[in-house]
Amino acid sequence: MKIDRLIAIIMILLEREKVTAKSLAEMFEVSMRTIYRDLDVINQAGIPVFATSGPGGGVEIMKEFKVEKRIFSANDINALLMGLSSIKNNLPGEQTMAALAKVKGMIPIEHHKEWEYRANQMKIDALPWFNAGNLFSTVELIQEALNQQRLLTFQYRDIRDKKSSREVEPYRLLWKGEAWYLQGYCLSRRDFRTFKLLRMSDLSISDQQFEIRDFPIERLDEIQARENSLTRVKLRIQEGVRDLIITHFGEDCLTPDGPDHYIAELNMPVDDLACGYLLSMGTRCVCLEPEKMREKMRQLSSEICGFYQSS
Repeated sequence: MKIDRLIAIIMILLEREKVTAKSLAEMFEVSMRTIYRDLDVINQAGIPVFATSGPGGGVEIMKEFKVEKRIFSANDINALLMGLSSIKNNLPGEQTMAALAKVKGMIPIEHHKEWEYRANQMKIDALPWFNAGNLFSTVELIQEALNQQRLLTFQYRDIRDKKSSREVEPYRLLWKGEAWYLQGYCLSRRDFRTFKLLRMSDLSISDQQFEIRDFPIERLDEIQARENSLTRVKLRIQEGVRDLIITHFGEDCLTPDGPDHYIAELNMPVDDLACGYLLSMGTRCVCLEPEKMREKMRQLSSEICGFYQSS
């Protein structure tokens, strides 16, 4: 958008004081003629910008023009760089790369190495260590549908393994816990729904655009919380799986129980997914209560044993 580019040019000039029109054109991937038109608009808005030619020339704001040049502090720019870098890692796309380039454009060239070091001091990466399969392409496709305000069609397999065809107006990509979700208006259910990306297949963007509805974010989050009703679960775990529990539930849930064991008190749903998670720790984890969780784990263990004995 033009307004975004105009604001970015002003911010760069406030920080760098002088930059060539050619550099601005390359940064925003537009022609130099477009940059000069943008400078005319900035002048008309009351900010005196002028360009000088020859060695040492460039575009700058008149020094006599009194304005607070430090729109962002050093910490502000550092936070922006870290945030945009993390978004780039998890949501690849041209828009994020362009925003990252604009923020970097506010940093004097002689300080680029220092800021690169600062920006890499923390990284948030939601992708698994191993191959994420088609997750990247799925996220990019949904981003495209969100940007173009177009319907998405896909096959969906719910938690009960029931399959259905869906046509959805996309409204938000959500990272929750350890998975990506799509929130949108499902035309077949005539209501807003939350879909787990890993349960979607045959995803495609329709040519049909949709009119934006009121998006009930709070109501959707409340529905999701109710569907994932939790029960207080008490476990006794060995030292070897301590990190696994902390990763999902935090260290506060643990109380030492002897030299090599801990008592873990967690809030979990009593379902096959939760029981499978506990069973993945083998004999290093035992569920003490509630009894309904213990019974479900016995049942699931028996089914697994029977399957392997018969296969």
